[in-house]
Amino acid sequence: MIATGSVPAGVARPYKDFLTPALHRRFTNAAALTLALCWLEASLMSSDPSYFRAVFPLSRTGLRTLLLLIPCLAVFIIRVMNMHVGQRTTCSGVETLLQRGTDWRTAGTMGWYVFSAWMFGEVYIWSSSEGANLGWIDHGRAYERAKANENPVFLRTVFFVFALVQAGWHLLGDRDRLAIEERDHAIHRTQERQDSRLPESLRQLGGQAGSIAHRTVPFVLCGSILTFPVYFLVLRKLAWKYMAYPIARTLVRHLPANAGPSGLLNVGRLAWQCLASSAMLIILWEVSNAIFTISVSQAPLKKGQPLTSEIKDARGVILSKSKDPNGSLIRGLKAQKDTPKSFAFWELDLICTVPAFEHRRKTIFTDVDRKPSTTWSQISALCLAEISAINTRIVKSQAPLEQQQQTAASAVQQEHLLAPQKRAQSFGLPRIASQGVQENASVFAATAPGSDALQTVGNLARSIGQSPGAQSPVIPSARKAIAWTERQTTGGSLGERWSSTRLSKGANGYVLQFLKSPLGEPWRQTFARRVCAVVFGIPHSGRTNIVHASRALTALTVASLKEDKYGQVARDIPAVIRTYTAAIVGIRKLVAELPPHWTDVRFASDDSSGGGAEAARRVEEVEAVVEVLRRGLEQVVLAFGEYAAGLGLGAREMREAREVIATAGRRRGEGGEMRERRRGGE
Repeated sequence: MIATGSVPAGVARPYKDFLTPALHRRFTNAAALTLALCWLEASLMSSDPSYFRAVFPLSRTGLRTLLLLIPCLAVFIIRVMNMHVGQRTTCSGVETLLQRGTDWRTAGTMGWYVFSAWMFGEVYIWSSSEGANLGWIDHGRAYERAKANENPVFLRTVFFVFALVQAGWHLLGDRDRLAIEERDHAIHRTQERQDSRLPESLRQLGGQAGSIAHRTVPFVLCGSILTFPVYFLVLRKLAWKYMAYPIARTLVRHLPANAGPSGLLNVGRLAWQCLASSAMLIILWEVSNAIFTISVSQAPLKKGQPLTSEIKDARGVILSKSKDPNGSLIRGLKAQKDTPKSFAFWELDLICTVPAFEHRRKTIFTDVDRKPSTTWSQISALCLAEISAINTRIVKSQAPLEQQQQTAASAVQQEHLLAPQKRAQSFGLPRIASQGVQENASVFAATAPGSDALQTVGNLARSIGQSPGAQSPVIPSARKAIAWTERQTTGGSLGERWSSTRLSKGANGYVLQFLKSPLGEPWRQTFARRVCAVVFGIPHSGRTNIVHASRALTALTVASLKEDKYGQVARDIPAVIRTYTAAIVGIRKLVAELPPHWTDVRFASDDSSGGGAEAARRVEEVEAVVEVLRRGLEQVVLAFGEYAAGLGLGAREMREAREVIATAGRRRGEGGEMRERRRGGE
């Protein structure tokens, strides 16, 4: 199934040539599942009294189904436009808001949601019966003049408001993330496939039905209730002036002059229409998002084989042609874009860890004629680059702090050097009395044109103060009056009350109170978010790539003892051990030494569970990655520890690696016991 031996001539196909068709197939499957939901809602919208015609696809129901698919495709466009792998790694909610607010895709997301809501509203109103009072014109009774109807204006406004709220929830909740986090890649569980009669996508969607209902019901109820005051207080006049009356005047030329909104008809029925239509719209959005996530987040496999492999069916017919599978995979690992790179590392992890792909894994050691270096050398270098990037980010994050410390140290050193000169100058300071006395002529001299009149007053004050033996110009009774005024107005000395220190303390107190309140939560830069931003990178977390790279590299290194016939892996073992050790040590040092931000008012140095400051600094996401690195380092050390001297590893390096393994494992165990105690206490 897979070519082995020498690498074929020519450039390997790009990884996107394999990934893009796979994503297209998943996109099509997601659209097919969504079409079934659209047919169900189209049947519910039908006003036909015949049940058969209401559900029969080759009727108006079928047309409604295709029209309802358009709002779902708008959601798919949003997901493709904003698709990324990994969680956002901003340090605070305000930073997230600023990033999303300055991104052009935010406006695109809101625009597509508004279009989706508008399209759904038009289909819903078109499908309603004449007695639903949703037409633009209210003809009234036979003796009444026709007038513009406000009911469709209100309903369309409800859809518009829901679209804006859903767009905000979509952006703030990071709904565009592909959930391909590390998990058990048991893709060949044949027993589960035999027991399950439903496709995997439907089973996963069924598992999310409860959470979708939990989000939809309160959203619809609260949104429908709050829309009434929003409409009547803010949007009613605008919607009537720019939407309802102009359209109604176009349909009926003899409408009376615009005298304002005409009022709602049959408010009870309109409220039910608002609840029912809003529920169908929200369900359409939520299910479309869930189906897209489930379909696109599947493993990079085709017919149970890696995407870049040459796949054949049982008759030997080639289903996916690939002359250089490893070359295409390497090009995917080098990709600049987030999505193909993440899928390539995921595929590499599957190739190296799943026993069914053992034959493909062996080709990584046999491709030795590749340029500029062997397949193993390129793959190992790319995996080590993902792991060593952790230390690079840690060093960059600590650079400003080190620069501040160096600046402070240099300032102190300069202060010590200049101290003798300042002491020498202090003995020769000129006295005020030695400057002489101003003459009356100079005090009351005419000033130059344009000079300030206060200069004369200043000259007079200096003359009085510099006169030898001169008494204070302020009489004792006046001085007592000034002192009494200070005590009555400020409760003390003006200098004490209005000093910069006291003002700063007061302002800091108000700021801390605000940060401790619920309104201050978006402004807090929590310790966990700052650590994740440094370890995993910004603006999106590279945690998935780090985990997949570590697992793949560890599996390849251990398997090389039996499968590496050319001995090319042995010379890279020191680099692997050093990189793993440095990454673990760097993360532990960062977590232990990073000072909490001044806005992190919830950071507790003494944890209530008894763990102390160390427990307050535990970040579960980072600990999970450290555990993956520790296990990888442990497996490599166990496999090659006895050959350390021959591989170029000193006793000190091996001792440090073993200490890191033991310490990290002990910390992980203590953290697990502490979490168990917390669960037991709860």
